[in-house]
Amino acid sequence: MKTTKELYNERLNRVKKAIKLEKTDRTPVVPFGICIFPKLTGVKMSDFVADLDLSNRVILKGMKMFGDVDASPASFCFASTMGTTSFSNMKLPGRELSDNMLWQVDERQLMTTDDYDTIINKGFEAFRDDYFASKINLDLDVLNEVITKCPQYMKNINDEGYPLYGAVQIVHPIDYLSVGRTLSKFMMDIRKMPEKVEEVMDIITDSNIKAMKQAVKNAVDPLGVFIAMGRGCPDFYNPKLWERFVWKSLKKITDAIIETGAAASFHADSNWERGLDYFKEFPKGTCVFETDGTTDIYKIKEKLGDRMCIKGDVQASKFVLGTPDEVYDYSSRLIKDMGPGFILSSGCDIPANAKIENVKAMISAAGK
Repeated sequence: MKTTKELYNERLNRVKKAIKLEKTDRTPVVPFGICIFPKLTGVKMSDFVADLDLSNRVILKGMKMFGDVDASPASFCFASTMGTTSFSNMKLPGRELSDNMLWQVDERQLMTTDDYDTIINKGFEAFRDDYFASKINLDLDVLNEVITKCPQYMKNINDEGYPLYGAVQIVHPIDYLSVGRTLSKFMMDIRKMPEKVEEVMDIITDSNIKAMKQAVKNAVDPLGVFIAMGRGCPDFYNPKLWERFVWKSLKKITDAIIETGAAASFHADSNWERGLDYFKEFPKGTCVFETDGTTDIYKIKEKLGDRMCIKGDVQASKFVLGTPDEVYDYSSRLIKDMGPGFILSSGCDIPANAKIENVKAMISAAGK
């Protein structure tokens, strides 16, 4: 029987090889998202969100219940601090919502155009700290608890044989601004004051890159850096605006990640088909294209399969409405068709109301 250290190294190397497009003994499987763990372990969502220590134990227990998976998606429940990445208030189960509802981003205008000037004049860090304290319902004690305890939570997961996938995260500035301003007002901003918005995005990008590099240095065996860019989909903008306000920062962020030796993991929500050719600029075996199931995974394979690892793409609907046989067959087909350089995963988060037998069917397909 293998020790947890042997399992850890085996899983770590399997994922690393897939990222580098190398042949592996089997396709690695890395579930995405954490909201399935309360259902899997019989814990109330409100307790999972409110107690960081409990959430670490729940995720670890859930990983063991899943079986032979190759990395954990997280080490604790981050729902109470998600406002730091979306610049928004959060509605949480047991607080604004009933006990077993999923947490929600409460998107409304909290930033003004004057905030652009503050960022330019005072810097992003000074603006951000004030914003967290005055504009969003973020419990700063909880944030400090996350900062203090996160290394131990990660170690707890590692010690049980599971590497962490995406333990380091960097946020594209468009996610901050398009939620803090709201998407509609941000769209008006890039038309009415494009130079100012671009200057602000440059400042945020540089600040986040600096923090990311330090986080990679502090991380244990960082597999990749998760790039949050949910509002960056090419379908949302005309090509010139997308190049200026999405791709420019995304390329700079990606180049900086690659310099650290970690892989850049693009979390590409919605349909990115129109922008796939841009990703050919990055060196082979340095990036992961992580799709939520909206972008045709076969189109990603056609455009990028010889350059970067593909991660996905069992859709939420299959987990909730499908049968184990349907999920298993789809997962098996992906493994066969994607070939080396593929990580089997859910298309974005495994939904909180997924059928557990369907999740296990996906995982079993990777171990056949």
